[in-house]
Amino acid sequence: MYTLGVETSCDETSVAVLKNYKTLSNITISSLREHKKYGGVVPEIATRAHLKNIDKVTILALKESKIKIEEIDLIAVTHRPGLIGALVVGLNFAKAMSLSLAKPLIGVNHLHAHIFAPFLNCPQKIKFPFIGVIISGGHTEIYRVDDFDKISILGQTRDDACGEVFDKVAVSYGLGYPGGPAIDKLFDSKYKKDFKFRCGKIGLDLSFSGIKTALVYKKKELHKRKSLDAKTKKRILSSFQYTVFETIISAIVEATQKTGIKRVVCGGGVVANTYFRQRILDQNMQNLQCFLSPLEYAGDNAAIVAGLGFYLYNKKGIKSNLSLKVQSS
Repeated sequence: MYTLGVETSCDETSVAVLKNYKTLSNITISSLREHKKYGGVVPEIATRAHLKNIDKVTILALKESKIKIEEIDLIAVTHRPGLIGALVVGLNFAKAMSLSLAKPLIGVNHLHAHIFAPFLNCPQKIKFPFIGVIISGGHTEIYRVDDFDKISILGQTRDDACGEVFDKVAVSYGLGYPGGPAIDKLFDSKYKKDFKFRCGKIGLDLSFSGIKTALVYKKKELHKRKSLDAKTKKRILSSFQYTVFETIISAIVEATQKTGIKRVVCGGGVVANTYFRQRILDQNMQNLQCFLSPLEYAGDNAAIVAGLGFYLYNKKGIKSNLSLKVQSS
C-alpha cells in the first residue's frame, strides 16, 4: 500500500511516499534561511513558502519514489499542532488530492508522528506500552503510549519548550538562529558543571524559562565586568546544555519508574543533539530499552506523518473526512 504524506506545520514543506512502512521518498524544503534574520519563525513567511513549494516537493517526491500519483492509496496530512496558516496550506492541498484521486484521507497529529519515527524502516518491532518523549522547538512532552490511538500525557513544559530556549539563548549569545545545532557544536563536556544552573521540575512537568532568564542575566553581568570571552561563553553554554538535558533525562527516568514501563521512544528535532543521544542511550545500562528517531526523521518531515497515517488507517481503521480542520495545539 502506498501512502503519500504531507507536512506543513512550521517552516518545512515536506512530502513523502511510503510503501507500508518503507520510505521511498521524503522531500523537504525549508524556509529557515528566510527566518534567520528575525531570530525565529515568522508565520506569514512560512505560509507563503508553503504555497510556493508544495507543488514542487510533491512532484519531486513522486519522481524519486518512482510511483505514479494514481497509484497512491492513502493521503496522510498533518492537521495539528502548528502554525494555523501553514497547516491550512498542507491540509487543503491534501484534501484536494484526496478528492481528485478518490483516495481516503487521514489527519495526523505530527507530535505523535515524531514518536513513530523509530518505527520507519525498523527491523526491530517496538512493543507497547512505552514512554514517548517529544523534544522540539515548540514542544517538550512525555507520554504514556499504549498504542498510537491511546496516548496520554504524563508531563510537559509549563512555559518555553526546550528547543525554543536553545534558540533564544543562542541568539542572546550571538550564535544566531537556530540555536540548537550551534550550542551542540560548541558543547564541551569538561565544562558541563562549571556554572550551576537549574531548570524547574514539578513532578514530570518541566520549566525552562528560569534557566533562559539566568543565562541572559549572566551575560549582562559578564559584559559589565568585560569578561565574556570565547572560552567563558563556551563554559556557560556547555553548563546550560548539560543542565537542560540532565533535567529532561531525570524526568524520563522518573516516568519509567512511576509507570513501570521500561521502553522509551524519543522524537523531535532536539533529539538530534549529540549529547542527548549519547546520554539517553546510557540508560540502556539501567535496564531501559531506548529508541531514538533516526537523524533523517528527527525534524519535521512527511515520512513520519505518512508512516503514522498508514498505521492508524491500516491497523485501526481510522480515517478522516473532508470536514477535517486544522488545530494550533
